[in-house]
Amino acid sequence: MQQIKQWYTKKEILELYPISNSTYKTRIKNIDPLRTMFIPSGTGSPTRLIHISELDNLFRKRRKLSKRDFRQTIKWVRNYQWNYIGNIVPVTSSVEDLKNKMRFLFEALKTLQIEDNHLTLFYSVEKNPNDNYYHTHFLINCEKDMIDQIEIIKKLELICEPNTNKYSRIYLEPYDNFFGKSGTFYSSKQPFYFYELLG
Repeated sequence: MQQIKQWYTKKEILELYPISNSTYKTRIKNIDPLRTMFIPSGTGSPTRLIHISELDNLFRKRRKLSKRDFRQTIKWVRNYQWNYIGNIVPVTSSVEDLKNKMRFLFEALKTLQIEDNHLTLFYSVEKNPNDNYYHTHFLINCEKDMIDQIEIIKKLELICEPNTNKYSRIYLEPYDNFFGKSGTFYSSKQPFYFYELLG
């Protein structure tokens, strides 16, 4: 059985979270001394290690990404708080077709909200394993202006064929603590052919 890593270096933290070096330095000022330790380093200064229990408290929260932060998108997605997780597997869809479908979904979901700018949608496009078409995984956050799951499914049925006894074409579930971060890692796993963050 694989043991869960307990202590993380600064380098490992910057690989996991979409933060800058300066943000890291600012946030460790508030760390619980019992959750950090130092080990000797071959280069002189000791290496700080931070316990896994402190990582999300210190580094998960950050503002929305700007366009110049595009390369941080996947790290940001994996640390963001989502309300729904899902996927669609249309009978026949190209990468371009799925991009249009997901952008349509985003605009359709916005019409269900009372206030603007309370919706975030991330999606990634993958190739189907058994044919030459594509499917997409997605994550939705609408926490400040919650959209009902049934209403989201109705919008998904506008862009994808419904489920049948033989095929599951639409999947949508609330994103809860059962998933932890595994759902975000699954939805943003590589290789994918395209991904986009809307909102």
